[in-house]
Amino acid sequence: MSNYTADESAADQPINGFKPSSSVEAFSLPATGDDLSRLSARGDFSMANGIPLEEMSDDDDEEEEVDEDYVAVDHADINEVPYWFRRPAVHQRTKLDNLHPFVQVLTVSNVDDCVSVETAFPEQERCTREKFVYRLDRCPELCLGLFTLPILGENQPKPRPTLIGHIVATRTSTPFVTDKSMELPANWQMERRTVENGETVGHDEYGSTIAIHSLAVLPEHQGKQVASTLMKSYIQRIREAQIAERISIISHDHLVPFYESFGFENRGPSNCQFGGGGWTNLVLDFI
Repeated sequence: MSNYTADESAADQPINGFKPSSSVEAFSLPATGDDLSRLSARGDFSMANGIPLEEMSDDDDEEEEVDEDYVAVDHADINEVPYWFRRPAVHQRTKLDNLHPFVQVLTVSNVDDCVSVETAFPEQERCTREKFVYRLDRCPELCLGLFTLPILGENQPKPRPTLIGHIVATRTSTPFVTDKSMELPANWQMERRTVENGETVGHDEYGSTIAIHSLAVLPEHQGKQVASTLMKSYIQRIREAQIAERISIISHDHLVPFYESFGFENRGPSNCQFGGGGWTNLVLDFI
């Protein structure tokens, strides 16, 4: 499920609800391969471990692409090269830049923050505090948050970063998000795995599908590209870590174009009855 606003998707309309419901140095992924921390070590995606997103903007990507199109120029003729051809790209600050954002993996210490962000959803579609405790305890490496931290004046105490958007997920062995995958196992603190009618309840550590249960953004920060920034970061992390065959999510119809813009495919109506039903299956395959 998800909640954010219009300019974060191809459709420019405020987003008021979506979601199926549903932390760790760097981005470690136990039971799924090497730690995602190697991503930040490679330096090709600097959004891990609290590094400001401003250092990894779309403009940077555009500059690299433009550089590849430059042609060799004889220095003796440099004055004949048009100014527009040589000048560096100008970065225009956005509403997101003004938040001085950074993303990092969530932990159980962020439960209350996640509960606050989740209020962006209609009450019947919100993840409960108990489910956040379970998911951030059992598979924090699959949960990502976008935080804001203001620039401090001289001698000002360092404030606690504010979580303004999150993606919370678990694993499942099915290709789609299901009601069972969204449930809270009754004895999860005592039992590592709970199976009912052949399907794992909640997080299935052996599952090859990443089931996103919540993509939410605080209402006051919707319309600032928070959701799209989170989703881009999340997809790149999972894709490069090669720890899943696909990412799956359920969405209401008005958010389908948003997910399709990231490569998700519409797989038709979902059987999930969570929050009253009416969901659409969306899948991003990596294989």
